Amino acid sequence: MDLTKLHLHWGESRYKGKTYRSYSLARTYRQDKKNRKEIVLQLGKLSDEEAARWHNLLEALKENDSFVTTLNDIVVMEHFSYLDVAVANVIWDKWELDDAFGDDGKRKLGVSGIARILALNRCIDPAAKSQTPEWFNRTALPWMLDIDPELVNPSRIFRELDAIDKHKESICKHLFERISRDDPNSMKSVFYDLSSTTFTGTRCVLMKWGHCKEGYHNHVVLALVVNQQGLPFYWEVLPGGTADSKTITWLLSRLRECFKINETTLVFDRGMVSDDNLALLETSKIKYISAMDKSQLEPITGINFTVFSHLDPDGMDLHAADLPGFAKLNDETFYREVKVVGERRYILCFNPQLFKDQRHGRKGTVADFQAFVEELNVELCAAKKSRQRKSTSEKFKGRLAKDKLTDFVSIKLQMTHVKGKSPDGSEYKIRTYRGTVCVDEMGMLQAGRLDGFWLLVTNHREMTRAEFNMSAPNAIGPYREKVAIEGAFRDIKSFVKVAPVHVWTEAHVKAHFTICILSHFINRVLTLQLHKNLGKLTRQIVSHEKLFAELSDCMIDRIEVENVHLSTYKMTRSTAEQRELLCRVGTDNLLSLDVVEKAKSSLNN
Repeated sequence: MDLTKLHLHWGESRYKGKTYRSYSLARTYRQDKKNRKEIVLQLGKLSDEEAARWHNLLEALKENDSFVTTLNDIVVMEHFSYLDVAVANVIWDKWELDDAFGDDGKRKLGVSGIARILALNRCIDPAAKSQTPEWFNRTALPWMLDIDPELVNPSRIFRELDAIDKHKESICKHLFERISRDDPNSMKSVFYDLSSTTFTGTRCVLMKWGHCKEGYHNHVVLALVVNQQGLPFYWEVLPGGTADSKTITWLLSRLRECFKINETTLVFDRGMVSDDNLALLETSKIKYISAMDKSQLEPITGINFTVFSHLDPDGMDLHAADLPGFAKLNDETFYREVKVVGERRYILCFNPQLFKDQRHGRKGTVADFQAFVEELNVELCAAKKSRQRKSTSEKFKGRLAKDKLTDFVSIKLQMTHVKGKSPDGSEYKIRTYRGTVCVDEMGMLQAGRLDGFWLLVTNHREMTRAEFNMSAPNAIGPYREKVAIEGAFRDIKSFVKVAPVHVWTEAHVKAHFTICILSHFINRVLTLQLHKNLGKLTRQIVSHEKLFAELSDCMIDRIEVENVHLSTYKMTRSTAEQRELLCRVGTDNLLSLDVVEKAKSSLNN
C-alpha cells in the first residue's frame, strides 16, 4: 500500500434521525476520461482528533523527506550560537575590517580570519585565547565563514597574534578613513584618555608594578583616541607607570604621522595638562580643549571665590542664574569668559549639581569622620594598657589627613582614666584618651568656595568683530562629551574584559588590546544603531549587552530522529522582539536559512 497516493475520504449516513460519519483511505485515478475513486481501506468512525492525525500523516508523507516518528524519538543534541554572533559578524563585514589586514588570499585562514574570530569572541563570550577554539566550535561561525574548525587551534591563534600587532597601524588608518568618509562631522573633535589593565604574570617587559586605577598591581597603560560618537580609531599600549602628562608628545607624533589631525580639536582630561604640553600643541598648531586643575582656578582667574562660599545648596537651582557675570548654557552649566593669555583662552564654568554633590559629600565625609572618632573612643575606653598621647593623636590626625579635612576639622584630646584588673583581682588605673571633634563652620564654608566650579582652557581664541569664532558653548560642549571615551574604557574593561592579560610578550599584549578595541568598535556601532532606531517591542534595549542577551536564544540546533537514524539542523524560531532588534540594527536578512543549509550539507561531507 503506497500511502503517498492515498487521501482521507469520508461519507455520511443517517440512522434513527442521527447522522454518522465514517472514514476510509481512498485512491483517485482516471478511467474513461473520468475521475474515479477506489476505497483502499475502511477506517470506520473516527474522532475529530483521529481524523486530523490521519490527514496530517497523509499530507506529510507526500513530502520527499518525510518519515514517521514519535515525539520521544526526536532529540535535540546540540545548540550552536547563531543570531548574536551573526549580528556582530555583520558589523565586521560592513566596516570591511578584513581589508585592514591585507591578506594575500593564499591561505584558507588568514590573519584577518583569526582576528575576526577573536574579536567576535570578545563581543559575545570573552574567553582566554587557548579556549577560543572551543567557543568557535560551539557557534555557527564555521558554516557562516566556511572555515574548517581544525584550522582554529591555540597554536594557530598565538602565532597570528604577532601578525595582528604588525597590522595595528593599518587597522587604525582603515578605521580613521572610513569614519572620516562616512561621518566627517564626528571627527571635528576627538577624545584622548588613558587607563590601565592588570597582569597575571610577571614577565612582560611593558608591565610595571605600581599604583594604577585598580590599586597596586602589575599593569600596563592603555591609550585610546575616539571620535565624537565614541568610535575608536587609534590606540596603544604603554609601559606601566607612564604618567598621563608624559603622553601628549607621543600622541602628537603618532597622530601627525597617520592622520590630518590639524583639522581636528583634541579633547583630553585635566590630568594631561601641563604648560609644556599646551605649549607643544600650540606650537604645532593643534587645537585643543581641556580643563585646569582645581588648584589653579584662583591663580589663573584672579577671582576671590570667598564670595561664593556662602552659597546654599538647597536653593542653588533657583539662584545659579544670579551668579555675577555668568550666562546659562543649560541647567547643568553656567559659564563666564575669563581672559585670554597668549594662545590660551580660559572659560570659567559652574555646575549646580556638582556644587550640591560636593557640598553634601563634604558633610558626609565629616559625618563619617565623627563616626570613626566615636568608634575609636570606644576602643580607647576598653584599653588594657595605658596609652601614649602622641601615638593616640596620630591615629586621629592620620584619618583627618586621609579624608582631607585638616583645613576645618580638628581633634581635641582629653585625658581620662579607666579601671583595669590584675590577675590577682586588684584594680589599677589605666591612662587613656577621648577625642572630641571640633568643626570650624566658617572654615568649612571657605574650603567649599570652589565647589561646582571648573576652568576650561582652549586655544580656540580667534575672533571676528570682537566675538570668538568658537563660542563658549561650542567650546564647553566637546569637553562635556568626553564621557564618550570614558564609556569606551568602561565597556573594554567590564564587557569585553581586557583584564587580566594572560599573554606576556610585548607583541601579544599589544595584539590583545587591538582585539579588545575591535570588539568595542563592533559593540559601539551596534549601540549607536539602537539609539538611532528606537523600536516598540524592544524600546528599552539600547545597549549591546542587552541586544546580545536577547538574540542569544536564537541558535542553530542539531536534531536527531532516533527511530530512523536521521540527523539534521534547524534554526530556533525567532521571536517578534528578536526580529524587531534585527531591523533596528539593519541585519534583518540574518533569518534566512542559508546557514542552516550549509550546516545540513556538512552532514554529507
